[in-house]
Amino acid sequence: MNAAPLVSVITVCFNAADTIRRTVVSVAQQTYAPVEYIVVDGGSTDGTLDIVRQYAPPKTRVISGPDCGISDAFNKGVAAAKGEYIQFINADDALAPDKVERSVELFRKRPDAGFVFGDVLKEHPDGTVERVAGDPHYRRRLRYVMTRVNHPTMMVPRSLFGEVGGFDTVWKVAMDYDWLLRLEARSIHGVYSPEIIVIMGAGGVSDAQRFKAFRECRDISIRHGLAPLSAYAYQGARIMKHLVLRSFGRRT
Repeated sequence: MNAAPLVSVITVCFNAADTIRRTVVSVAQQTYAPVEYIVVDGGSTDGTLDIVRQYAPPKTRVISGPDCGISDAFNKGVAAAKGEYIQFINADDALAPDKVERSVELFRKRPDAGFVFGDVLKEHPDGTVERVAGDPHYRRRLRYVMTRVNHPTMMVPRSLFGEVGGFDTVWKVAMDYDWLLRLEARSIHGVYSPEIIVIMGAGGVSDAQRFKAFRECRDISIRHGLAPLSAYAYQGARIMKHLVLRSFGRRT
């Protein structure tokens, strides 16, 4: 019988003392054993690393120092990873206890999977929790928009980074969209399962961040071959939808 593959779980953080404890604990409590944990810290000064060291599982490595943004930090984590598979988890999110186990099992059942992804349980400041289902048909609109692949739920073979490269540091918010389009260009497709779960914290996304994501998605889609007029029209429609829903107090 083949040994269970090692999974590298990567968290990038900076001054995340208020939220990182549950992230680290969720990694330590995984039902799947062959896990290494890599924390890429941007030079925190608020005690973040003290919390990491207190709650982290035994196989934990910390990389601390200045970086050039989230994409650069992700790439540092991948470069340090030794696992067959990569799982990112943000410093205000948490893995469901069986998240890694379910993902590895799906790879075993579906050898055709380029990557696997699932659902997000999105916490809101008012205490409610919204289930955001992944889209098994995400490819239909991928050239126009970052569809519901739910990036925090993705597990990917480390070998893909050698094949398509790391995250482009030009992009500060939508680097995952660019990376997915590079996978799509090589006919590398994801497989969805609702049993793969990640819990997203209630920190929220500011309008400034959201609009920056819209702009980056527009520019990324153009870079990957979408006609500029179509890209501007599609992202403009998304912005209008967001503003209308927000005016009625709806979540977007």
